[in-house]
Amino acid sequence: MTELVIAVLSLACCVYFASATAKLRGRSAYHSFQAGLADTGLTSRRLLPGTAALLVAGETLLAAVAAAAVLLTAAGAAGATAVTICALGLGAVLTSILATGIAVILRRGTSARCACFGSVTNSTLGRPHLVRNLGLLALLVVALICAQYSHGQPSAGGALVAVIAGAVTGLMLIRFDDVVALFAPISSGSPR
Repeated sequence: MTELVIAVLSLACCVYFASATAKLRGRSAYHSFQAGLADTGLTSRRLLPGTAALLVAGETLLAAVAAAAVLLTAAGAAGATAVTICALGLGAVLTSILATGIAVILRRGTSARCACFGSVTNSTLGRPHLVRNLGLLALLVVALICAQYSHGQPSAGGALVAVIAGAVTGLMLIRFDDVVALFAPISSGSPR
């Protein structure tokens, strides 16, 4: 079970690190993120700067705490369980907030650009984004439960495989729009 926890921590670290850095890589990237957040209609213009800053701060904090938890858990260090539970709990809360926001947007029928990873994507928020976040939430909750019962240090090989598996899964979630497009039906108007 420890390897599963490490994999999910690695996944959360990759996803939220990529999300935060995409938004913070420059002034135009951050403004693009704020514009995407404004399009959702979930916050007033007055609260937009604070909401945007809070979301990015949460993502950054989560990435840092998850990275620390990976290192502590892989090393079997004292306090690893507490840091791991904190990281997974923070991840579950943040992911729940994001999933709830997407669900509200879908329910309202609002058309908003996905600003999940800065201006990397031009896709409109939709069901695939909700599925991505709910899948991530499920993994975080399962890992949170497992972390409370996992004890001991994993083998070095097991920890390494878990970190790599989490990172690869994280990359798939980051590029989820591309994965969905890969399996989407081809429209009849497309050139062959």
